Amino acid sequence: MMTTADNRTPGKMSPSWPRSFKLQRRNLAEAAWTLALSSSFSTVSSGGSASQATWPWDDGDWMRARVGRHGGDMPLALYRLDASDWYVSRFPPPLNWNHLAQELVPYVADLGFTHVVLDEALIAQPEAVVCQFVETCHVAGVGVMVRYPAASPTPESAFLAWCQRCHIDGFEEVDGTSRASGCHLFQSETTELLLTLHRRPRWQVASAHYLALAPAERSRWHADWIEALTPHETDRGLLEQMPDEASTFGQWRQSIHGDDWQRFAAYRASLALMWALPGDKQVAMGVELGQALSEPREAAMHWPLLFESRHAGILRMMADLNRLYVNEPAMQIRHDGQLGFEWLVDDDSDNCVIVFARHTESGHASMICLCNFQASVHYHYRLGVPSAGWWREIFNSDSVFYGGSNVGNSRGATTKPIPSHGHAQSLTVTVPPMAALFLRHENWIEETP
Repeated sequence: MMTTADNRTPGKMSPSWPRSFKLQRRNLAEAAWTLALSSSFSTVSSGGSASQATWPWDDGDWMRARVGRHGGDMPLALYRLDASDWYVSRFPPPLNWNHLAQELVPYVADLGFTHVVLDEALIAQPEAVVCQFVETCHVAGVGVMVRYPAASPTPESAFLAWCQRCHIDGFEEVDGTSRASGCHLFQSETTELLLTLHRRPRWQVASAHYLALAPAERSRWHADWIEALTPHETDRGLLEQMPDEASTFGQWRQSIHGDDWQRFAAYRASLALMWALPGDKQVAMGVELGQALSEPREAAMHWPLLFESRHAGILRMMADLNRLYVNEPAMQIRHDGQLGFEWLVDDDSDNCVIVFARHTESGHASMICLCNFQASVHYHYRLGVPSAGWWREIFNSDSVFYGGSNVGNSRGATTKPIPSHGHAQSLTVTVPPMAALFLRHENWIEETP
């Protein structure tokens, strides 16, 4: 459990901010953003030069490795936040960027996120403040991106020059509805674009619709659900769990059908499914606490939720998913027409079960993701698999450590030469209720012809 420097507990860290003051703060932040872009960048936009040597940078390792991190060799997991909202959930105002870094950076790094995506508040700060914050993130192995409104009056060249001086790693282009049209990542020493991650909103929309249905209704929408999950693009994309446009951070609440147990279980399974699908990941602050399942609150980050085992379990699961995302080659992007993706079971609408495989370039250590969106256990569930041998269970969203009922397959299962789903070999597994399983292929046995 996180504590502040004076050892206060999360339940004692939420200052009371009147709603009118929150709105006033947002207006002031927007004004500061406009002023910063029009004044701080004025020397660059008018042809002047800004010194890059004013800050004694100590992030050389990060900057040298940045082209490799952003060039497709490393999976990306982005944590999107509003700096002031996150800060005041732990400290009294006004926002102090050094204090924010002391709390935010180890928190994000421990959860395994590769980058933070900050609002325009960072751009409004003096460059020394920005450089110190960015350097703290880089030394801890965390990249820094900012949100840049597409309608900004400041020339893009001035903004990019500021990014280069402050070692910003990329930016999220935002349109008038506060939705990102894409995340752009820079090369090692320059702000020349190296990689663009296009949003895949269809997945989130379909997920929200599907989970809001009763299990009996989900079976009728199964084909549409499969269509939304199937990758249709051949380039890298961005899968997200974000609030809708009508909700503010900390107040959005995801609609999931069922009682509390079913809602938490379906939420965990949905997050695991998102991590297993091809694409880089982005979540809004509060997603890692399961705050979308709690009552709407004024606080953007309601830390006392971590005293409840189900919310603490989601936080632990998020860290484990990011660890698997980095360590499992099959979960990462494979640059081919199918992105290393193959449906194994896509027609089991009666049981609301879906199964797909993720493959590596070498063909070894393939992974199966099996999801059950019914609140019942499926015993002796048979599915065809692409390779014979031993398949180890490496993740189970129904684990007791995540707040689940702990139904699963212990160490895993071995294939048998029984044809199923178009494959010569098949597995028989126990499928936990409202859960996602990851099975990794470990011991190879030649398939029978």
